[in-house]
Amino acid sequence: MTLSETRIRTALEMMTDRVEATLDETGDRFPFVADPQTGEWETTDDGNWCGGHWVGLLWIAHEVASRAGEDERAARFKRAAYDYTDTLYAEMPRDWMFCGMNFDYAGFFGYDHTGDRDLYAIGLAGADAMVDMFDEAARQVRVGVHKIKGPEKQFDMEQEVDGRPPGENVAVLDTIYTSLPVLWRAYEETGTTRFRDVALAHADRHIDWYLEDDGSNIHMAAYDPETGRADEFFDTLAYSEDTCWARGQGWNIAGLSRAFSATGARRYLDHLEAAVDYYCDHTPQDLVPYWDFEDPRIPDVPRDTSCAGLTAYGLLALEGDGPRISRLRDVGQKILASLVSDYMRTDVDDHRRGMVLHGCYNYPGDYATDNELVWTDFYVARALRNALAEA
Repeated sequence: MTLSETRIRTALEMMTDRVEATLDETGDRFPFVADPQTGEWETTDDGNWCGGHWVGLLWIAHEVASRAGEDERAARFKRAAYDYTDTLYAEMPRDWMFCGMNFDYAGFFGYDHTGDRDLYAIGLAGADAMVDMFDEAARQVRVGVHKIKGPEKQFDMEQEVDGRPPGENVAVLDTIYTSLPVLWRAYEETGTTRFRDVALAHADRHIDWYLEDDGSNIHMAAYDPETGRADEFFDTLAYSEDTCWARGQGWNIAGLSRAFSATGARRYLDHLEAAVDYYCDHTPQDLVPYWDFEDPRIPDVPRDTSCAGLTAYGLLALEGDGPRISRLRDVGQKILASLVSDYMRTDVDDHRRGMVLHGCYNYPGDYATDNELVWTDFYVARALRNALAEA
């Protein structure tokens, strides 16, 4: 099943309505997670790890409103995108794995909509920050020591937690997507080989450290700062050390897709296919996974549409030709169709229309386990945008 052009446009319009309702509610604060019944948002004042997703949603809403000839509405979204970008740029720590992703969305994605070279410079600043965070011995962009909003046990990177050291000498699966795309883009824009070299080194070590033969993954590695050797591996966000956290697989798929698109290197496509095959083999028929692909309590645990949204977006952004690419993109289309048909509020009389439901942020920490998540909304909107370009 794939979506028609009319369904894609309608879904984007409803998501734009949701952005507008969110902007009405949150003022100058960043939306984070929302109650699925009331639609009310929990917010942050600085965007925390994911403020760029909100900025990106504002740019997509601006694009949709502009295309519809709604000039006043479009202008409001544009003003808000700039205002939130100013806050994000001022508050985002540069020594954090999430800086690259946030500055990619606030910077390069904003530049793509406006041609504003000040936004372009923010994108380059994100790439520079990821180069500075690259550990030459480990060949990884480090996590950093900042706290992520959520339960302290899983997300406090300032200190040791359950044997896991602080983030200064920790690397994670997520960075294949949270840190590398801004480097690929910066290399494409400038030709500066340092951006490409760091991205390549990190992506190749990603394969060595985190990817399993069956297409699943390990989430986190603690390494020796002198030798760069991984001393221990952790799966603190999964059900157990032997299972696979779903959103981690979403980051993995989106990151490998971008690595292949940037390089054409077959090794990235091979591992992308393995990850997607694992995804498909371990999800229900509608292709929206449970929060952990192998939680033995399935089906009595939450789904995670944030993993599905990331995966659909990553696969629909995949560049290239041939049957292997077409098969992967087809999986992305099917996941997107499922999300829009079964997981989005689409009643035109519902003030919550455009919400993507059933996102699971942190199940082990019992935090936002069945909610609307701002990053889910962003990746579904990006996937719809990519699908529209092909319709």
